[in-house]
Order: sequence, then C-alpha cells, then structure tokens
Amino acid sequence: MAEFKKTLGQRLEALALAPGTKVKVWVMDEARFGLHTQMRRVWTLKGLRPVLARQTKYEWDYLYGALEVVEGQAHFLHLPTVSLECDALYLEHLAATDPAAVHVVIRDQAGFHLRDLDPRLPARVRILPLPPYCPELNACEQLWDVLKDEVANRCHHRIAALRDALLPALRRNLAVESRSAPASAVCSIWNVM
Repeated sequence: MAEFKKTLGQRLEALALAPGTKVKVWVMDEARFGLHTQMRRVWTLKGLRPVLARQTKYEWDYLYGALEVVEGQAHFLHLPTVSLECDALYLEHLAATDPAAVHVVIRDQAGFHLRDLDPRLPARVRILPLPPYCPELNACEQLWDVLKDEVANRCHHRIAALRDALLPALRRNLAVESRSAPASAVCSIWNVM
C-alpha cells in the first residue's frame, strides 16, 4: 500500500499520454444493495428495546460509482449485476461525461473488471489497478458504508424503492446537486455533479 502511494505519480507518467492531453483521474468501485434488510445499531431510551421490521428477500442491485479526485465530480450507474459487459457499459458512460478527456480509473482487480488495454475498454479510458487487499486506498469504499447506514433498518419492498432511497443519500453525503440522465432499458443513470 505504501509503495502504491509512493509510485502513483510514476504509474500515471507510465501511461505515456501525449503532452497537453486533458486527463481526469477517478477512483471507482461498485457495491451491492439489496432487499434483505441491513441491520445496524440504533439509539433508544434507556430501558426500551428497539423494534425494527426486517425482511428477507434475496433480490440485489449494484451501484457502480466513481469519484473524480481533482475536480470533485462523481458518477453513478445502477446495474442489475456485475460482469465484464456491465463494467464496459459503466466505463462507456463514465467516458461520455467528458469526451475530450482521457479518463484514468484507479480501482481494484476484481475478476469482472476489464484490464488496461483490453479491446472492450472504451478508447479514452485507462486503468490503474490498486494493490490487492487495500480497500482503504479507494474513497468509494467508505462511501458505500455510509450509504448502507442510510438505508439500514428499513424494508424496501422493491428495488425501485431502494434506488429512490439511495439517491437522496448520495446527494446528502456528497453535498452536491444531482442531475438525472434518461434511463435506458438496462439501467437508470445517476450522474451526480
């Protein structure tokens, strides 16, 4: 982890981008949110036992997200699963946020992530892998935990209701205004800037 921090500048230079190229650096991750109620500790008066509704439904949704490290932008996309195809779709949407820039994405080395120079990777996207077992280097990891706290201890009866609960939580925790893009048949896009 220390070596990654020390050599990050060298790794960025090793991408050999042309001088004058506009570059955006993102940290990216994805998280699973589902209808199975997340239980968290709650405050209550002394002597009172909290009563919380709980449901056990095994239906999941994945929130892909990236935080831009220089300008503070954020980009999120809901997808029904994780796969190489979904990863390529997310990176296409990320690259479309600024078509003139090269988007350098720093993320973990999950098996469903495209690698740098993969032919399925969008043309203006480059990947820098994080070292294994270092989630603390990715700011998105901390965001997911905060978002799970926000939707915990509540029953969401449909995935759409869970998505509707996550959008205000994203707005509050990122302290930015959100702008919705049109939804496609596969997913709905949240482009938070």
